[in-house]
Amino acid sequence: MNETPIWFDLPSNTTINQKGATTVNIRTIGHEQSSFTVILACMANGTKLPAVCIFKLKNVPKEKFPNSIYIRANKKGWVNEQEMLWWVENVWTSRNWFDNSRSMLVLDSFHGHIVDSVKNRLVEKNTNMAVIPGGCTSKLQSLDVAINKSFKSKVRDRYNNWMISNIHAFTSTGKIKRPSYSTAMTWVKESWDKISEDLIQKSFKSCEISTNLDGSEDDCIEYAEEVDYENKWDIEVDQKEDQEEDNDEGEREGEDGGNYDYQDSDNEEICHRLKELNKIYKK
Repeated sequence: MNETPIWFDLPSNTTINQKGATTVNIRTIGHEQSSFTVILACMANGTKLPAVCIFKLKNVPKEKFPNSIYIRANKKGWVNEQEMLWWVENVWTSRNWFDNSRSMLVLDSFHGHIVDSVKNRLVEKNTNMAVIPGGCTSKLQSLDVAINKSFKSKVRDRYNNWMISNIHAFTSTGKIKRPSYSTAMTWVKESWDKISEDLIQKSFKSCEISTNLDGSEDDCIEYAEEVDYENKWDIEVDQKEDQEEDNDEGEREGEDGGNYDYQDSDNEEICHRLKELNKIYKK
């Protein structure tokens, strides 16, 4: 489980212009700083849980949204204790259970994830928490390994198609209005639906998490210091997605509030943490 920001305006980071030009104009709608939060969650067997979108609003917009996606609203447009408790009750507990009744939920050490009320609720749901220390999400969080980048690339493709279409509403000054909430949610749902089970399974195994508790897939799990999963698995991303993911991780680590003093000091420690997470899952 992880959350990631999506902007209403996703201008391209490439264009065509005369060589040597000092200024290059890029068409935007002026909402580059306006965003919402998307909570994504998936299972090691490749199953995707419904996406949750959180807007920075007092109330959920009265629009017709696509099915199989949840819409939430709060004053900050971000995950907090209340949103996590809601997610556990409405998304996590609605999934198809594994053969064993106990499950493991892997999530980072963001404060909203690890407050006592959330921990206690997960205990009630027969769920073990595996909390990723700060600085390790790029290696231990399956969504961060490759899934988020592929998801955002698909959202950007839909934004680009929307921008080049002729169906737009305009402001009184002639600027294109931002996409409606329902339009943006359609992009999110379609992009999430396009993430393959195979990619999800590979991402979990790259984090040393397997659904086979008998160890029969242990030979598929191999820790590597640095792996370019985008090229290895032929994932369509661009440099802007990479930069946004890096910035997002940095911001999130700053919000952890010092709950964990774990330092990403060397590769041996990371490898040890990978093995410990897998042990928790196999209990």
